[in-house]
Amino acid sequence: MKAKIAALRAWFSRSRHHPGHPFLLLAAAACAGIGIADALPEQPAWTWCGVCAAAGLAAAWKSSSFHLLLLCAASFALAHHAQDRDPLREQLAAGVREGGATPATVTGLITDAPEPDATGSGYTFPLKTGRLDSTGIPDIAQQGTLYIRIRDFPGTLRYGDRITLTGLLRRPKPPMNPGEFDFPGFLRRQGYSAEFEAGAAYDQLTILERNAGAPLMRAALNARDWIGETVTRDITDDPELAATVRAMVLGTREKTPAEIEEAFVASGTMHVFAVSGLHVAMFCSILWGVLRLLRLPHGWVLAAALPLVFFYVFITGLRPSAWRAALMAAVFMSGPLFNRESNLFNSLGAAALLLLGMDTQQLFQPGFTLSFGVLLALAVLHPVFQRMLRPLGEPDPFIPVQLYRGAYPARLWLRRMLASSLSVSMASTIGSAPLMIHYFSLITPVGIVANLFLVALSLGILVLACASIACTAAGLSAVSICLNNCNWLMAGCSVRTAQFFASIPGGHMQCDPARLWRGAPCEITVLQLDSGGACVHIDTPGGKHWLIDTGGRRHFLRTVRPHLSRTPVNRLTGLLLSHSDAYHSGAAGEIRRIFRPEEEPSLTAGGRIRLDEGVEIRCLFPPEGWPGATRDDQCAVYMLECRGTRILFMNDAGFITEKALLESGEDLRADILVKGKHGRDFSGLPEFINAVHPGAVVFTHSSFPVSEAVPASWREMLQADGIRLFDQSRTGAAVIRIDPAETEVRGWFDGSAVSIKPRG
Repeated sequence: MKAKIAALRAWFSRSRHHPGHPFLLLAAAACAGIGIADALPEQPAWTWCGVCAAAGLAAAWKSSSFHLLLLCAASFALAHHAQDRDPLREQLAAGVREGGATPATVTGLITDAPEPDATGSGYTFPLKTGRLDSTGIPDIAQQGTLYIRIRDFPGTLRYGDRITLTGLLRRPKPPMNPGEFDFPGFLRRQGYSAEFEAGAAYDQLTILERNAGAPLMRAALNARDWIGETVTRDITDDPELAATVRAMVLGTREKTPAEIEEAFVASGTMHVFAVSGLHVAMFCSILWGVLRLLRLPHGWVLAAALPLVFFYVFITGLRPSAWRAALMAAVFMSGPLFNRESNLFNSLGAAALLLLGMDTQQLFQPGFTLSFGVLLALAVLHPVFQRMLRPLGEPDPFIPVQLYRGAYPARLWLRRMLASSLSVSMASTIGSAPLMIHYFSLITPVGIVANLFLVALSLGILVLACASIACTAAGLSAVSICLNNCNWLMAGCSVRTAQFFASIPGGHMQCDPARLWRGAPCEITVLQLDSGGACVHIDTPGGKHWLIDTGGRRHFLRTVRPHLSRTPVNRLTGLLLSHSDAYHSGAAGEIRRIFRPEEEPSLTAGGRIRLDEGVEIRCLFPPEGWPGATRDDQCAVYMLECRGTRILFMNDAGFITEKALLESGEDLRADILVKGKHGRDFSGLPEFINAVHPGAVVFTHSSFPVSEAVPASWREMLQADGIRLFDQSRTGAAVIRIDPAETEVRGWFDGSAVSIKPRG
C-alpha cells in the first residue's frame, strides 16, 4: 500500500512542464463524468456506484493515471446524479402539465435579498421551503427551493424573513421558439425545484419571523448595502450613473437602462459591469500595491492579501461569481506559501475541482465556463501575443541607457504597459470568442481596444471607491463626497466610452458558424407568440432578412429579439407590417432602433416587392381605399413565392377578407397557408381552403382568450382533406425550409415535420 501511495504522490509531484498538469487533467475528467451523467439522467444510482467502485478497485490495484482519472470521472458522475435529483420537481412534472400550475401554500425562509423583477412592479427571490401544501398534489414533497415571483404586496421583504405565502406553484413551459430563454433549464441549473407566483387579489403574505437567516450572510448583505450607500453619496440625483457605480464596485443587480447594458455588451466589456474575476484581480492588484508599500516580506503580503480578497467577496454579498474568482485567485496565490511555484493550469484545475465538488451544476452555467475558458485562453495565448508585441515595449537599441532622460523613460513605461495590456486583451477576446459565439452568437473584435480603456476606468472607479470607504470610516465625509463625485465623472466616461465603441461599424456582430455549411435555403420562421401576437422572419438564400410584423412589446425581449440575435441578424433588410395592432406592430419602435430596417414598404393589392433573387412577395389584399370596419378587416394578405413554392400569409384576416379574395378572381393556390385568428369573426371558410388547397396549414391557437381558440370541427375538416396541421400551441415556432428540391415544414418544439413538393 505504501508503494501505491508513493506512486500517486509521484504522479502529482511531476514537473510543471509535464504536458498533463495533473489537476487540470482531473478537472477535465470531472467535467466528462458530469457531462455523461447529465446526458444519461435515467441511469439508476447503482450504475454510477458500480462504476465508481470498479474504478476505485482498479486504481488501488494499479496506480495508473488512467484509473485515477476514471475514478475521478465516476465520482463526479455519481455526485451529479445525486445533486440533480429533486423529489419536488419530479412530483410537479408528474402531476402538472408543462406551463400549468396548481394552487399551493408555502412556508419557508428567504435565502437571498429580494431583487426587482423585469417589470419593476414586483420582486424575485429564492425561498427554502419548510412546509408546502398543494390541493393539486396531496402528498407533495416538503423540501426544496422555490423561485418566487411576487408583486403588489405592501411592506418590505428582506433576507432571513420566514414567511407564509399563498399562490400558484408553476411548472414552467419550455422554450417554444429558437433562441428563447430556457427558463426550466435555468431553474434546474440554479438548484430551484419550481416557480411560485403570487400577487393575485386572493393571495396572502404573512411574515412569521425576521432575521432568521444565517448571521454571516445577513452581515454580508448589510455590508453591501452600507458600502453601496457610501460610494454613491451625493450622486444619487443621477440614478443611472449611481447604479453604474454600484454595479461596477459591488455587482448589484439593479435595473439599469437597456441602452447602457447594450453598450457594454456590444463593446465586449460587459465583464466590467458586474463583479467577476476581473474585479477580484483588480482588487488583488490594489492590495498588492498597498501592502508592498509597507515593505512587508513576500510571504507576509500573500498571507495578508488572501483574507482581504475573501473580505471583498463578503462585502459584495457572497455572489457566486465573486466566490469563483476569489477561489481561483487563492489557489494560485497560495502556492508560494507552501514553497511551490504557482502554475496557472494546475491552479485552474484545482479551483474547478473544488467548485464542481460543491455544485456540479456550475459546469452548465455560462459564468463558470467563461471564467475558466478566458483564464485558460490567457494561459495559452498570452505568451504568444506577448512575444509578438514585445518590440513595442523595448527601448531603442541605439540609445544608451545613460541618455534615458526627460520624457523618454515615461514613454517607454507607457509603451511597455500598452504592450502588456494589449496582449492580455487580445488573448482574452480571441480565446473567449468560441464561448461567446456558443452562448450568445456574438463576437466583439472592438473589445480588444475597448478593454484597454474600460478596464483602466473600471480600475480607477474601484480605487476611488476603496478610498471613499476608507475616508468615511476615518470620519472624512467631505473627502469621501469629493471622491464619489470623481467616480460619478469616471462612470459617465465609462458609459460614453462603451457607447462610442459599440457604435463603431463592424465592431460587434451576431454570427452563427453553422450557416457556413447549411447551404443556401430560404428559411421562414413563424414565431409562436401568445395573446394573438405575430411575427414572421424570412431569411433569404442571399442572406437578407425580412420581418412580417414584429409582435408586441411584451414579445420583443422574450422571443423576437433572442430569435433574431441567435439567427443571427445584424441588420434587417426590410420590415412589412400587416396592420396596426398592438400584438402585431407594437414592437416596431424597438425593431427600428436596434435592427435598423433598410426598407419599410407599404403595400396594397397588386403591389409586389422582391426580397432577394428569386424571392418575391405580392400583396393580395386590401385594395386601396378598402373601408374595413376593424383593424383585422384591414389586414394585409401576402403571397410569398420562392423556388416554385407559394406561401399564403393571411395574418388575422377573417370572413370578410376571405370572401373578398374569393370574389376577386385572384389565384389563391398555395403550398402552405399561414393564418392567425380574427378577433371577432370566423376564418378558414371551407370554400376558401378549397381555393388555396394547401399541403400544410400553420395556425395559432389558444384556449384563452376564447376568441383565439380554433374549433375542433375546423381541424377535423382539414385533416379529412389530407392537410397537415401545425398547431403552434403544440409545435411551437414553425420553420419552413425551402430548398431547390423540396420544401419542409417543421415544428421547432415537437419536431413534427412534413415535406411538400412544390407545385410551381
